[in-house]
Order: sequence, then structure tokens, then C-alpha cells
Amino acid sequence: MAKKKSKGVSTLSLVLVLVMIVGAALAFTGLFIDWTTTKTGSDLIGASADSKMTLQDWADSNEAAAKLDSEVKYFVVTNLFAWITAAAVAVAAVLFILKLVIRLKLLGTLGGVAGIVAIVCGVLAIVFTVLMGKEYGVDIGMIASSTTMPAIGCYLLAVGGVLGGAAAIGGAVKS
Repeated sequence: MAKKKSKGVSTLSLVLVLVMIVGAALAFTGLFIDWTTTKTGSDLIGASADSKMTLQDWADSNEAAAKLDSEVKYFVVTNLFAWITAAAVAVAAVLFILKLVIRLKLLGTLGGVAGIVAIVCGVLAIVFTVLMGKEYGVDIGMIASSTTMPAIGCYLLAVGGVLGGAAAIGGAVKS
């Protein structure tokens, strides 16, 4: 007896779509909230301060630096990888949904490629954010020290990229 092929959408496919949508939401949210946090302190006077910057704040700093014939090191690649990550997860979700409706395997494969791009770019966004932060860290002993590290936005983007990308790859492999 031959098995009938199901014409409906499987539960696994629905879960994968949901995970991709959540990943895209996390990635896009990360783009617009605190990207880095800077902790500044002085042992000499016993004071400390924290400040946070979004990607837009970094873009404004880079624009101001450009007017002085300078640039914020690693900002351009950080910004590029961040936006590619969010876009790749969204594209993967759309392609997978279209694959479910149109039933064209190529769309699932393209979604899997977008998932790979999302994972790689999400990781690279964190790496370049750390490198960018190291460029702006200051340590002059007891007088003052400053460290810039990734904040919640950077981590949300990476988690969204990896989560959505993995679901997209799973959807491509499943099909």
C-alpha cells in the first residue's frame, strides 16, 4: 500500500516559519536598541560612568569623524554585517513561506542560503563590534580607564541571525 503524500503544511514547517519570524524580529529589534555600552572609571577619584550607543549613534559619530577626515574604525563593516543579518533572516522567512505556498523546492534552497548568510553575518557583526570597541577603549592606569563592549542590541541581532538562519537551513534540508 502506497503512502499518500500530504497536501497540507506540516507542523514542523509551521514551527520553522515561526522561529524564522521570531529570529527576524529579534534581529531587527537589535538594530535599533543599545548596540554598545561603554564603562568609564577612575580609581584616582573613585568615579565611574556608563554610556550606551545605538548603531545610529555610531553612524552619527562616523559622520562627524568624516568631516574631520577620519572615521570610526570598523563601523562600516559592523553596520553592513548587522543590516545584512537582519535582511537575510527576513528574506529566508519570506522564501520559506513562499515555498510552502508555491511548493517550489528552489525557494527552500535559496532560503537555506539566506540562512547561512544570516548566521555568518550575525557572528561577524559581533566580532567587528568587539574590534570597534577595542579601538575606543582607553587605559591610563589609575587616572582613567574605558571599555566599550557589545550591548543587548548586538546580542539580539546575533541570536536572531543564528536562530532564524538555523531554522532556514533546517527548512532547506527538510524539503
